[in-house]
Amino acid sequence: MQYEFDRQLERLLAKDAGRLLVAVSGGIDSMTLLYLCTHSSLDLDTSVAHMNFSLREGDCDLDEELVRATAAGLGVKFYTKKVDTLAYAAGKGISVEMAARELRYGWFRELMEQNDIEFLVVGHNLNDRAETMMLNMLRGTGITGMHGIRAVSGTTIRPLLGFSRDQISEFAAEHGIQYREDYTNSDTAFVRNKIRHEIFPRMAEINPSFLRTFEAEMDRFAQIGGILDGVWIEKEAELCSTADGIVSIDAEKLAAEPEKEYWLYRILAPYGFTSTQIADAAAATGAQSGKSFDAPGHRLIKTGRYFKIYPLSEKEFDGRIETEIFTPGAGFNPKVHDRDVLYADADTLTLPLYVRQWQPADRFWPLGAPGRQLVSDFFSDHKFDLEQKKRAGIICWQDGDGEHIAGIAACRIDNRHKVTASTKRVVAIKFIG
Repeated sequence: MQYEFDRQLERLLAKDAGRLLVAVSGGIDSMTLLYLCTHSSLDLDTSVAHMNFSLREGDCDLDEELVRATAAGLGVKFYTKKVDTLAYAAGKGISVEMAARELRYGWFRELMEQNDIEFLVVGHNLNDRAETMMLNMLRGTGITGMHGIRAVSGTTIRPLLGFSRDQISEFAAEHGIQYREDYTNSDTAFVRNKIRHEIFPRMAEINPSFLRTFEAEMDRFAQIGGILDGVWIEKEAELCSTADGIVSIDAEKLAAEPEKEYWLYRILAPYGFTSTQIADAAAATGAQSGKSFDAPGHRLIKTGRYFKIYPLSEKEFDGRIETEIFTPGAGFNPKVHDRDVLYADADTLTLPLYVRQWQPADRFWPLGAPGRQLVSDFFSDHKFDLEQKKRAGIICWQDGDGEHIAGIAACRIDNRHKVTASTKRVVAIKFIG
């Protein structure tokens, strides 16, 4: 196994040597990984990182003691950090498992940056990879989840991914590798443990080599995924565009695609839209404006030819404006300007200006229009969708007669405040949405 491990590690490193940070929990996989790294024929500079999660009373401290002693015996540098995982999870409102992951990988990155370490090495094995694929199938992650865990993810490498848990156990027994058992690994209340202890043994009864079969299939799915990713890069550029943080999807082009629901899945799934919502949106590519779907933090709206993905804010309206007054030069043209800036005759209104959200009774005289109209009618004429209306900033000023509207931010100035040849002072109004 040592020879096979070295060849795998060499392939993943893509060179003969490297500075490695080995993540060691004290369990059989990571302790075997540490042994293999420190006995490798490759020229490696190995350090050990162990995080004490304070989750199993007393046991976590014993895990730390074992890893510390083993690292000392092997003569490798040892880093450790104790954290309150439960408090972190409660503060973030996330699961304990997710909290532990965030804590350890965040700390690993810090260690690597501080000590100029090139690679993080973790002890996931073939069983872990197969379990992850099964979990992904249950969650519905599509083909991207069918390859399970990757051997290389950025600077993280997993050289044990081709070895089964049985192979690792046999090697550990043969070489007297000490390790500690985490009793929570046998708790089938956790879905991964249920797959490990209840489902996989049944699969082994049907096909004793099911892990190797899964491995081959996961490799094929990874290859298929790579091909699709290449096609997706071209398709995304064809179907999508982004401006001001808003993604627009060309529904007309999408409707012409034979597999439009798949491409829509590639676009929308990362935002948290469900399979049902994606299917409904795919069916609505030819529908009129107004169809909308909500995901956590985002809203998809059909508006004219396009679907638009808007990020949602907890605040109904959080726009603001910045103003600057200047004397216009001879060649100044208010029609040639930044799309987020409006220009007004500063002497036709009272400063300071402010911006607020649109209200149904608002009226103004759009530049170029024959007279006053409801802002809502202006929105309809210019095909504003629901989110655009919510985000529109109404620029206002006040005097003794009350509030007046100077225009719609980043869109249209009121005709009564337009810049003319006789304008002596111009106010530039920049909308920060």
